[in-house]
Amino acid sequence: MKKKNAKILILSILLLFMSSVFAITIESKKQEIQLDKNKGFFTGDVKVQVGDVIVQSPRADLDLEPQTKKPSLATFFDKPYAHQIKDNKKHEVKADIIKVSLIKKLITAQGNTQTNVLQDKKPVIIISADMQEYNTNTNLMKAIGHVVINYEDMTATSDNAFALMDKKGDVHNLKLNSRATIKQDKSIIKGDTIQYSKLRQDIIVNGNTLSDVTFDNGDRVIINARNQQYDRKGNTMMATGNVKIKYADYNATGPKAIMHINSKTNKPEKIIFVGRSTIVEKGVNSVTADRITMTMNPKTFEAVGNVKTNIEQNTNSNKKDTMEFSL
Repeated sequence: MKKKNAKILILSILLLFMSSVFAITIESKKQEIQLDKNKGFFTGDVKVQVGDVIVQSPRADLDLEPQTKKPSLATFFDKPYAHQIKDNKKHEVKADIIKVSLIKKLITAQGNTQTNVLQDKKPVIIISADMQEYNTNTNLMKAIGHVVINYEDMTATSDNAFALMDKKGDVHNLKLNSRATIKQDKSIIKGDTIQYSKLRQDIIVNGNTLSDVTFDNGDRVIINARNQQYDRKGNTMMATGNVKIKYADYNATGPKAIMHINSKTNKPEKIIFVGRSTIVEKGVNSVTADRITMTMNPKTFEAVGNVKTNIEQNTNSNKKDTMEFSL
């Protein structure tokens, strides 16, 4: 037993000697280093520590640089598990295969991947995808293929995603690309791309956007536009480019709209339409103007600039008369 442990220790010291930059420790039941083939093979309860990252798996291969014989790439097979602990946060990575590039400092997970970030043993963010890559230098995480992200009170899906983390493991920016969706309570946001900034506390949506938002009081607003931005700090939602809004009995269209939300009640207070816009009530009455302000409670309209109003009334003969006002 002592002889076996001594052999493992010698191999670990050899790897440490070959790499003056990376601190690598390898434990396993069986180890074999073939310097002529620039390969290392490890089987049986493999445990590798690279800096503060620990990877465990049934077996692993190690590639060595031909000239320097320094470890360059470690590949872990058979559903390995990697984790990193920093202060009160723990990063976990599970996959069919995990590759650790010791030169580029990249951790790549392939096949049924799942990344968990826990704070005080409670999940903060969970990312599932076909493939994930984490750069320990830039703290940039990439997820590709059938991406599902659970973060705070949001569930996000997309074809691929990028998450920028700080050294403590907190997510600063999150970008979803291609068929991006965010669900939060009873609300949903869709677009070609969605970006979330924790620092700015905003969500920016671009390309074929849709927001279907249900507020705490039950009010529902559906917004279609080319671009949308939700500012949590300013409690505003802005839509630009071929804007279409449906709220209660009202349908509105225009180039730009800004919705103001009450920070205390989380209810929509008013919507300001900028540019030539039209609001239609119950598909009948309408108002068109250069600028329209619609207040929710009480429901009022203020139209300014080349105002045109159409009001349809029922006559005694059951015929509808239309009155048109222009200012």
